[in-house]
Amino acid sequence: MKERALNVVIRVLIIIILGLSIFTFLLGGYAYLLKKEAENYRLIIEEIRSNFLPEENNISIASTPTATEFAEISEASSEVIIEKPSPVNPVPNFYIESFDYKKLILKSFDYLIEGSDLSYVAVDAELAFKLCVEAGELNYFITEIEEGIYGVASLKGLPLEGLYPSKVVYGLQLVSHTFADGIAPQIISLRAKGYPAFIYRWVTSDGRTFYSAILGLFPDLDTVRNYSKNLNVAEVEELTGWRIADRFPRRIE
Repeated sequence: MKERALNVVIRVLIIIILGLSIFTFLLGGYAYLLKKEAENYRLIIEEIRSNFLPEENNISIASTPTATEFAEISEASSEVIIEKPSPVNPVPNFYIESFDYKKLILKSFDYLIEGSDLSYVAVDAELAFKLCVEAGELNYFITEIEEGIYGVASLKGLPLEGLYPSKVVYGLQLVSHTFADGIAPQIISLRAKGYPAFIYRWVTSDGRTFYSAILGLFPDLDTVRNYSKNLNVAEVEELTGWRIADRFPRRIE
């Protein structure tokens, strides 16, 4: 009798272990799909950005080597001379000499997935600038909360000591769409004009996916409402073609 009970317990444990293994596998697969989707939409937004905001300093193709080695055929003879191009110093991926709010907006992330791990603080301009540079391009988001005070959200934590980050942030939702590229051009236009805008991907309780245009990241609802109240609605509507009378604060999770 004891042996039969022991066998039942062993079978139950095996089933539990198998169930946990399958759950872990599915969870890992889902995380991988989320990562790939974020990369795909980032490529879409980068392509749109390149059309709307060409780089200020375009590098001439004629002056840039396109391969590690190239062949030069002498006009005087048929001899082929192999030359190595001179070394090119790498250009920093993210470099701003001093605090520039509009430039920092352009270097901030423009696409965020629900469930991302954000660390948020409200600090002065000098500290905000340090946090943005430490996080690196596309790994932070900056919003002017009031004159001289900025909210900084980081996807890489806050490396500076003495800061106590919050995981609760709020944004001003303008519109939503079922496709990210349906609102990406307007997001690019808003950012180019100095508005802290990004696309927020979220899923409803019944499994539907939406992409919302969000302005700013704020520490509380009252700050979002104040920002919405003082927003230049006419300019935003002209830039985007949207009607944003129904805009509302929402929690970014």
